Amino acid sequence: MIAVEVLLWGLVAGLIHFIAIVVLYGSPLVKRIYAADSETSTPARIGSARPRAMSTRLLGTQIEVYIMTIGFAWLHPLLPVHGLAGAMLLAVLFAALRVYPPVWALWMQGAYSNGYLFVEVVSGVIGTVAVLLALYFLM
Repeated sequence: MIAVEVLLWGLVAGLIHFIAIVVLYGSPLVKRIYAADSETSTPARIGSARPRAMSTRLLGTQIEVYIMTIGFAWLHPLLPVHGLAGAMLLAVLFAALRVYPPVWALWMQGAYSNGYLFVEVVSGVIGTVAVLLALYFLM
């Protein structure tokens, strides 16, 4: 029964995550940052030109959401801090684990602007918080 609940919670949290990310990436500020970076960065230009890039990213992100859902269902009851504070504690932990590796790799390539990297960090943190808040209120 818990597997069905995790699948359902993960699906709903994934939809909420998708909406949050679409709103963020659709903002004029982010569009300007990405447009400026694609003019000077070959990797950004190539990545945004692939037609399957968005669907591949969404599938990968949904897998991340399911992993976070399993982690939340398992860890939240074990925390010494309960309620919303415990959920936010897990959000900080999951955001660090989720955001740091890819942003570090992009930074090490040296092909992306600081603005681009900042957007990636902010979107990762906002997306993770959206998922964990959704899971908190669903459970």
